Amino acid sequence: WRGKPSRMPADSLASVVGELQGVLSKDVSNAVAQERSLLSERRRVFHRLHRQRRRRRGAAHAAAQESPPTFLVLGFVTNPRTPKTREWIRQTVLVPAAEVGAPALIRFVVGKRGLSPRDVQQLDEERRRVGKDDFAVVDASDFNEAGGIYSCIDKLFAWFRHAPVAYPGASFYAKADDDSFVDVARLASFLRPAAGLPRVYGGYLQYDSFVTEEWRHCGWSAGPVGAAHARRHGCPKERRVYGPFPFVVGALTVMGGDLGEMSRDEPR
Repeated sequence: WRGKPSRMPADSLASVVGELQGVLSKDVSNAVAQERSLLSERRRVFHRLHRQRRRRRGAAHAAAQESPPTFLVLGFVTNPRTPKTREWIRQTVLVPAAEVGAPALIRFVVGKRGLSPRDVQQLDEERRRVGKDDFAVVDASDFNEAGGIYSCIDKLFAWFRHAPVAYPGASFYAKADDDSFVDVARLASFLRPAAGLPRVYGGYLQYDSFVTEEWRHCGWSAGPVGAAHARRHGCPKERRVYGPFPFVVGALTVMGGDLGEMSRDEPR
């Protein structure tokens, strides 16, 4: 077609453009409104599911604390001034253990000697915040009286004297450091075949030798081969040395119920 195109009057063109803009604007507005509505609904569903999950976790944790089983009693030796560490343990150890019904009672172990008034106040505030007293206050030194490794050792021995009295009848009593991650359900399953056996003693295993005349250790290693080498080259050859022998360390120590009762009755 070689003819010249006809021209639309300016007022008609403006009218068509206006109509098109109105239609497009309305469509865009409708699409934006629908998208906002979908996002709002998604947010409501997400928050509802999140609240339901928190309620289920809280109920499971409360049920486990209200009806403590007596298969495994586990104490985390903790610094009273590290509440964030305990909160991490509650979320990553206590709550999952309760959700799967692990037969364990878990406590945070603090010493009653050496706590400042501020320490006592903060522990009380923490109890109110979590809605439950999951502490075990034992007859041992703590931060102000003997800090560092000494209070940890003191609380370790005090816990094994305290636990069989406070929670009698357990098949196993255990202790862990608060920087240890303990899969409680798996630990309970691992221990179950040993329930009822005499003098069960286990945990995080290492090896060492012992100089009886000097009442000191020598030749420590994380494995038996390394310990044999360390005894040969690191222990005094002129002394009587026993070992290497296995022992468990503070990261995880487990005793059978009968050993727990022996710890309870042993004054030293």
